[in-house]
Amino acid sequence: MRVEIKNAISPAENENAYNRDRRAKLLILKTADANREEQRRISFALIDSTVHKWRYPAKP
Repeated sequence: MRVEIKNAISPAENENAYNRDRRAKLLILKTADANREEQRRISFALIDSTVHKWRYPAKP
């Protein structure tokens, strides 16, 4: 009796086009989120917290 050994197919080869597209879109969205977070961090760092002293006059 002969035993057949099947080669394991890697998930990348076994995926259909829909799953590949979903993974690609997920990667794009994660990259865009990371870029937005970095831009937000930079813009928050540039905010001067003492600007309200000059914008609103002090009332005695």
